[in-house]
Amino acid sequence: MKKKYSIAKAQRNLPAIVHEAERMGAVRITRRGQVVARLVSENEFQRLTRRKRRIDWGTMLIDTRGFKFDREEANAR
Repeated sequence: MKKKYSIAKAQRNLPAIVHEAERMGAVRITRRGQVVARLVSENEFQRLTRRKRRIDWGTMLIDTRGFKFDREEANAR
């Protein structure tokens, strides 16, 4: 489980918490026990915001011309 800090503790120990985020990827910041923010390392931020490879749906389509659906045959299975 990743470490979490209250806002007050994060303000007092920001340099150490930044180093921890660099090592661990992310640190949770809480207010009254509830997580309200996350401090993430640059590497983790880049990983999370990297664009995903687009799917070329044109190559994924199946030619269904000539296909006939037979409900009775499907129900028999």
